[in-house]
Amino acid sequence: MKKLVLVTAAFAAAVAVFVLLTIQPRRLTLTPIDDGTLPGAIHIHTNRSDGLSGPDEIAAAAARAGLKFIALTDHGDGTRRPDPPTYRSGVLCLDGVEISTSGGHYIALDMPQAPYPLGGEPRDVVEDVHRLGGFGIVAHPDSPKLELRWRDWAAPFDGIELLNPDSSWRMWAQEAGWRPKLKLFEAIVDYPFRPAETIAGLLRETEDLSTRWAALAQRRRIVSIAGADAHAKLALRNADPGEGVALSLPAYESSFRLLSVHVRPERALSGNASEDGAILTRAIRAGRLYAAVDGVASPPSLEVTASNKSGTAAAGDELTAGSPVTMRVRTNAPRSFTTSVWDGVKLVSGDHHDQEFSITLPGTSAVYWVGIRSTGRTPELVWVRSNPIYVRARDPLTAPTPRPPARTTQSIFDGTSVSGWRVEQDSTSAGLVELAPIFAGPELRFRYALSAQITPTPFTALAFDTPDGIAAHDRLALTIRADRPMRISVQLRAPREGGEVERWQRSIYVSPTTEERVVYFDEVSPIAPTQTVRPALDRIRSLLFVVDPVNTKRESSGRIWIKHAALQH
Repeated sequence: MKKLVLVTAAFAAAVAVFVLLTIQPRRLTLTPIDDGTLPGAIHIHTNRSDGLSGPDEIAAAAARAGLKFIALTDHGDGTRRPDPPTYRSGVLCLDGVEISTSGGHYIALDMPQAPYPLGGEPRDVVEDVHRLGGFGIVAHPDSPKLELRWRDWAAPFDGIELLNPDSSWRMWAQEAGWRPKLKLFEAIVDYPFRPAETIAGLLRETEDLSTRWAALAQRRRIVSIAGADAHAKLALRNADPGEGVALSLPAYESSFRLLSVHVRPERALSGNASEDGAILTRAIRAGRLYAAVDGVASPPSLEVTASNKSGTAAAGDELTAGSPVTMRVRTNAPRSFTTSVWDGVKLVSGDHHDQEFSITLPGTSAVYWVGIRSTGRTPELVWVRSNPIYVRARDPLTAPTPRPPARTTQSIFDGTSVSGWRVEQDSTSAGLVELAPIFAGPELRFRYALSAQITPTPFTALAFDTPDGIAAHDRLALTIRADRPMRISVQLRAPREGGEVERWQRSIYVSPTTEERVVYFDEVSPIAPTQTVRPALDRIRSLLFVVDPVNTKRESSGRIWIKHAALQH
């Protein structure tokens, strides 16, 4: 027994020494300054998906951390009716969703229930969220995990997480050598003693992400935030949270004491959850916010305004270029911290240590934002980051060059016959193609019914064979409608040796109103591995209009009508 006590004491002493040598410094406690913002957290998971606790427990943790709002973003496809804004423990709770796409994850806020499952390619999910009136944020865009990393930088998303703790720890885990692994081990040992500070010590900033954001911000507004990505679970072996063995850390309260988003509403909240939710989401949409790493110093404060002859602007606003810009900055940052003003990734004024100052900047087109770096502290990183104030020229940004009109047309359905059309489906689903006598003229009618089968994936498809290929054409034009809002996958199929096939697809939205849709063949994407990214059109032997569970609920049925369909060039 005595030997056991000695061994235990020696072990405890060794742990204590290890912690003393490796633990992050205690976060600085700052003098609060009222800057008109409300602190909160965005990107939080509950036990409705892969989080540990329910909304009530999470809101209570947020209240203990001093937050005024949280945005719950459980994984889903948007078809669950979101909860209305609600106060829990004095914290305003917003209900959003994190949608998995084929090229990363996308958070949707302020969006009603979707009429069909949202998923598939990033560009399609971004389009659907916009159509439904939601606000979309790219989640953990620089994650080392391919399934989580964003890959469609041409999609017109609304916001982006420039800092995410899940991405940061995965970067350490993936980095070669023993030092990164030691860093993670130190964090696990130190976490019980200084949770928020320990996680802050793992945060990583990536130059590639900043460069991508800056290039996009030069052309359009993009709201930048820090995502909490709070689950109160940490999956081992670089898995997704909730998969396999997981540690119950970092706790929700620790996540809320690590990062915060400070939103400046147009007026004070009233206590009416519905009205306050609308006020808060309007401010988030407008980019009237800044992000802070509270695990370094708290509570943060930052006020940034800019003015020139065209007026005065705050974060998220625009000024008209053409005259010098005067920027005013007010903060409660420690004097040792360094405040800098940037134009995208270009430093335009740095090494400021006063808590209040003003500078004059060029009045040319720019994306001005303020970053405060925690110089003299460990970790040294951007402690507070504002959203930009945009300086734009009067002339509108260059619009994309429109596609030339079609010069040739080859009809594949003209309203007289469904000859050449057929149905393909799995063994458990059903489909029927027929000529439907409609008052305005006959239409091709496709009836479909998906089964409830999970594996293999059920599908039903309308098919049209092209035995000579489609090399003479560059697009497919449709006049189409459905009995409910939905998406279908327009696919090009080419045979390969050995009986295998290659497919490329472009998803289109189909509404209950007859509308024109055009699928350009240079915009299709490969499905599964293909020999080429773009299809060799002379090899295409079938066009498919596929209904499957990517955007249609299993065990559902419906109808699609095509009035005209033609290959064009």
